[in-house]
Amino acid sequence: MEVHFEKMAERRFAPQTMATDESPAMLVICLIRSLKNWFGQSSRTQTDGSQLQFGYELLDLPVQEFAETFGPLIYEIQRVWPVQAFGLGSQDELVGLSFPNDGKSAVVRQHSISGLWYNELRDLYLCIQFPEPQTAECMSRLLNAAEYDMEAVALEWKYADFLEQQKLCRIDHTLSFCYVILQEAEDQSRTGVYLSALTAQQKCQLWRTFLEKGLPQPEFEWLRNALLQGDIPNWIEWHLALYRVLEELGIRFLCRDGQFVLLDRQGKKLYFGIDHGNSAAQVLMKVLFPLRR
Repeated sequence: MEVHFEKMAERRFAPQTMATDESPAMLVICLIRSLKNWFGQSSRTQTDGSQLQFGYELLDLPVQEFAETFGPLIYEIQRVWPVQAFGLGSQDELVGLSFPNDGKSAVVRQHSISGLWYNELRDLYLCIQFPEPQTAECMSRLLNAAEYDMEAVALEWKYADFLEQQKLCRIDHTLSFCYVILQEAEDQSRTGVYLSALTAQQKCQLWRTFLEKGLPQPEFEWLRNALLQGDIPNWIEWHLALYRVLEELGIRFLCRDGQFVLLDRQGKKLYFGIDHGNSAAQVLMKVLFPLRR
């Protein structure tokens, strides 16, 4: 989004906060979380190509206080990714906000047609420009999880290089997804947090990979252990995901004399034996035959 104004007014301010030594991605996450807490509302977020846009409906935005609180954070982010901020002045004049730093003092600038300085604005709109759409897409997923106060988010492998570059997670190629911890859980294990991060679609993907390829996946080992401990996050989603995938693949199941058999569309046997050592097969049995001991 390109908006150019001919006139500018500025004020110096004393920062009340300092940006931490984090990666740019984590600084953006901190910014959006902090804005939610400050405004008492989540943003209206949309992706436009390689740009993310965040909107807040506000009756009163005190510019000086906003600059003192968030100016240092925005300044650090825009050193890597361009940031634009907009609000509305009196009589609905569009005003752009910027936060340059000359190394000596912090400055907030207002850009507008009139060149007037406004102590207060209405509404706030932030635009962050990323290098390519995939980065914006990844950040959108992370920020959505952060705004919903999720402890972690599971992301596809196509985002792995960006996540590792931004020091958001350690890449483990034995896992089905890249898991990003957004906040530490006090009453839940690390693998329990990872399981909580999985979406219904990702659970379907795990079942599909197991049923089609028979590949061992650590997520099912976590799930089996959670079953043994009686602490399974969103357990019903695993049930529904399995039945959805069985229907998609045309798979039917039979149980005879203590053995279970899965048959594909052609009637070919896929898996059998209730004592199978595969953790995914054990979880499968628990879903299909929950009353069996």
